[in-house]
Amino acid sequence: MLFGLFAILLCQLAGEAVVRGLGLPVPGPVAGIVLLFCGLALADRRRRAGAGAAHGSAPVGGAADGLLSYLGLLFVPAGVGIAQSTGLIARNGLPILLVLVLSTVATLLVTVFAFLLVRRLQGRSGPAREGGA
Repeated sequence: MLFGLFAILLCQLAGEAVVRGLGLPVPGPVAGIVLLFCGLALADRRRRAGAGAAHGSAPVGGAADGLLSYLGLLFVPAGVGIAQSTGLIARNGLPILLVLVLSTVATLLVTVFAFLLVRRLQGRSGPAREGGA
């Protein structure tokens, strides 16, 4: 588990370095998770080709499972912050609700349009065909 945690943190650090070095408008941890994904995919590909990575993804998986078991605990500070800001939330309740509803609708619309675009690019503008892939 220690090696897996080291790999996760190393990828996060590398992501931060890449983002700051290149001036990308992306959070460092997002770039780090992309690097981690690419590294795990490459290790899996090498393992399947017979070159065999010594560890594979098992240590990272163990560390990820360990972190995910405490995920609920990570929401406690946010919940406490909300509980301490009830007056502020009450004063700005309508704008907060409006932003939540509008952002949800915008997310749904963007998702639908992205799906339709990908579907059109794949040449499946009609209903799904039986027997086709």
